Amino acid sequence: MIKKLLYIVICITVFTSCKDVPVAIPDGRVNDYALYDAQGGFHRLSTYNDSKAIVLFVQGNGCPIVRNALKDFHDIVDDYQSKGITFFMINSNMQDSRPTVSKEAHEYTFEVPVLHDNAQLIADALDITITAEAIVLHPVSREIIFRGPLNNRLDYETQKSTPSETYLRDALDAIITNQAPISKQQMTRGCKVTRRHTIEKDTLTFTKDIAPILTNHCVRCHVDGGVAPWSMTDYKKTVGWSAMIEQVMISQRMPPWKADPTIGSFDNSFALSETDRRKIVNWIKQGMTYGDGDDPLQELTPETALIPETAMIPDTTIVLQKEIIPATGLIDYRHQKIQLDLPEGKWLAGVTIVPGNPKTVHHSTLASTSKPRLVVDRPERQWIDNLIAVVASGTSKSTIFPEDSGIFIDKDNALILQTHYVTTGKEEEDVTKIHLYYHKEKPDKQYFSLGVFSDDFKIKPYKQYTPAIAEDRITEDVYVHSIFPHMHFRGKQMKITATKPDGEIIDLISVPDFNFNWQLVYNYTEPIRLPKGTIIRAEGVFDNSFQNPLNPDPSKEIIFGYQSSDEMFMGLVNYTIAD
Repeated sequence: MIKKLLYIVICITVFTSCKDVPVAIPDGRVNDYALYDAQGGFHRLSTYNDSKAIVLFVQGNGCPIVRNALKDFHDIVDDYQSKGITFFMINSNMQDSRPTVSKEAHEYTFEVPVLHDNAQLIADALDITITAEAIVLHPVSREIIFRGPLNNRLDYETQKSTPSETYLRDALDAIITNQAPISKQQMTRGCKVTRRHTIEKDTLTFTKDIAPILTNHCVRCHVDGGVAPWSMTDYKKTVGWSAMIEQVMISQRMPPWKADPTIGSFDNSFALSETDRRKIVNWIKQGMTYGDGDDPLQELTPETALIPETAMIPDTTIVLQKEIIPATGLIDYRHQKIQLDLPEGKWLAGVTIVPGNPKTVHHSTLASTSKPRLVVDRPERQWIDNLIAVVASGTSKSTIFPEDSGIFIDKDNALILQTHYVTTGKEEEDVTKIHLYYHKEKPDKQYFSLGVFSDDFKIKPYKQYTPAIAEDRITEDVYVHSIFPHMHFRGKQMKITATKPDGEIIDLISVPDFNFNWQLVYNYTEPIRLPKGTIIRAEGVFDNSFQNPLNPDPSKEIIFGYQSSDEMFMGLVNYTIAD
């Protein structure tokens, strides 16, 4: 009864009529193809399951038929996009890179994103063999419901002024009126797409080809005591999970490294290359041959499989109070205050946060009550400008500050641990430990955090696209050592840039597939020097629709708040002063 009354209130106060209220669309997430586009955007097709259909127009750099068909294609986009049809181009040419596709898109003024399928996982799934073909997918099942040319205007080395047949328009008209479209696949004219499987001759084996990939990219979470729900202990277990592995490879849900691999160099990256992603999928499709020798996964122990931690001996170990985590539901952040009672101030060299029950800990942050030194002309922000360490699922538990740098903790300061717990299906307990490492002597540099932050946003119910912007101008030369984009459940994407006083723009990081469950600290391979006067800018998007599977309740209006049920927008930059 309460739910029914709530629904009526929403209809009356928010929408003009009840038929305008969006509803959740049942989606099994199968065939959930996901790709970067040429400009660095990220698209998972289930995000568009509220469309009437999804159209993929096969593009290839240098193909004259594609270039000549662009006017026809763009006219179709202009006529049907407003009728609920979603359009993309897709490039599956092994010879075309994201930069070259982006160049072609600029020169020929493409109106829709070009999905880059260089590994040809989607080409294999959809049997893409020729450019200039239109492939229409069902928005929920992602099955092909039409494939063929746009029309019959173009042929090899010849063309007509106007077409006498309009195949794609006819198909879309049928779909809009709930009829089955007629496919004209045999008539497509275009440039042949060379498929990788025609030149791949070797049989992939588990021992030689697959186990090393799993060891380097997957076992860190899929290990006894790890955050993943199952342990990747041997060949047999991997084969048993192979159907699920194939699904998360194609949808790019795993491994959960969310930064665009073309931006920045990070020494803690466990991103999977497209070559390795293809190897895993092809090995599964080939029948999962074992190979020769012992099982490499069986030779791993939990100690060797987990992420290596610091060999430093802690100066202080703090055992926190026990936390009880319920079996299900969403849990607000929990806080524990730690009074150190130091006889004198200490310089921290690093911190290790060790959850007693890693399966329940999504992430933890450790802050100090000390007043930070800021390199911006604004007041400090608690929990934002004084963070000491951030530990997230699948990452190292240790935060060791750059050589000869540290954080000063005054004798009267306290530490505060903030923990985000997740449920596992049964009641759990956690007792977290914190190891503190002190410098013997004062380091040359102090390590700081700066939160490029905004609370100036309001996310309306069911709103799929709400932008957010935050920026700070730094007042000293700094070295940036790591970066941490942070949002909550409605977070969809965030990009952080640095604009130097001379106008040069540096892309610090882009996370176009932001996921609240996988928030990582990204450590630069080499620190990035930013001069005084540089503007650090974070731009992002919130998604409060049903198409965001993490969204707990799209009917709510969301504003800034520290609990996970609220929303945040922050790019945390960790730095040292350059002088």
